[in-house]
Amino acid sequence: NITIKQLLEYTGVSRQTFYNHFEDKNDLIQYIYLTKIIPDYNDSNMNINFRESLLVSFENMKKYHKFMKQACLMEGQNCLKDYIFDHCKEFDLKWHQKLYGKEKMSDALKFATEYHANASTSMTLSWILSDMPVSAQEIADMITKMRGIGMDKLFEEGEHGNPYHN
Repeated sequence: NITIKQLLEYTGVSRQTFYNHFEDKNDLIQYIYLTKIIPDYNDSNMNINFRESLLVSFENMKKYHKFMKQACLMEGQNCLKDYIFDHCKEFDLKWHQKLYGKEKMSDALKFATEYHANASTSMTLSWILSDMPVSAQEIADMITKMRGIGMDKLFEEGEHGNPYHN
């Protein structure tokens, strides 16, 4: 519930400096999410180990639980929940295409990618909002395992195998 004015007073940053870097409070929240919570999931880092990167992200979510929960409770335009859904889907589509190779991935793999991105995001938000009833390691393991189901066949025509096997 912090306002921009309160944030500026607390940090000593000028209004102009803030708006030179961020459009609004939601833009700042998304920046924090990308850089502090999920640092491995960006367009310049397509060579990730999914499970290890996911574990780091869940540990960060746990470390910054109060921030994550409050940000995920916000509703409206450009809210973090919507951003997480969109970012996860877009990252996964790009990552899977890179893993698949030069050939365009099949419609079935694209569908599975979007399906798993939405399911993972839903489970992540549920975990955050329910005060993280299982450990970061347990949820990372469960999501990685679920994402791997059925992907062997979908990736068999690609240049790399199923990215959800360690």
